[in-house]
Amino acid sequence: MSSDPANPIRRSRADAERNRRRILDAASRVFAEYGPRATLNDVARAGSVGVGTVYRKYVDKEELLDALFDDKIGSILQVVRDAAAIEDAGEAFRAYLRGIIELHACDRSLATVLFGPGRYERLAGENFAELASTADSLIAAAVAAGELHEGFTRQDTVVLAVMVATVAGATRDADTSVWRRYSEIVVHGTRATAGSVAVSHPPLSFAETAHALGGML
Repeated sequence: MSSDPANPIRRSRADAERNRRRILDAASRVFAEYGPRATLNDVARAGSVGVGTVYRKYVDKEELLDALFDDKIGSILQVVRDAAAIEDAGEAFRAYLRGIIELHACDRSLATVLFGPGRYERLAGENFAELASTADSLIAAAVAAGELHEGFTRQDTVVLAVMVATVAGATRDADTSVWRRYSEIVVHGTRATAGSVAVSHPPLSFAETAHALGGML
């Protein structure tokens, strides 16, 4: 009866991948709840893995936050894709804005992961290109349909989401869902109405917006 010498190697790799995924899933939950003040020890406890296992894979918290980057981009991309599937241009845009606000409000680590030092440069990949072009198309279609103030930009979406997320953080102990009130005020406040004018003050570029938000984390 012959044995396959590769089996132990494959098992070791499978175990390593399971531990990596367990750590990332735990880190996503922990950082979403506690924000960047969470520690690797918190992640180890949440993932039911040894602290040494976490430190062998990620030398510090910043490296672990880096590893969460692709997961976070994936969540945003799903919101944009779901919104793009809605036929009505106004409802599609509002679903996009509402979804981005909810991601930021419910995940205290999202802005840190996306806009932390050195991370914005990673927003140039294929997924981000799709995200940016789809979001821009949603905005342009809503403006053309008279459902959105002319002059609105993708970076405005990010800033509005972070604004509501700040409210969510400040009110978390009193009411974990009161931020939804302000989300709806913001979302419906973007509607163009009879006599409304274009947004007059020009926005920062997306890179400048990301840098500014990263500086406040």
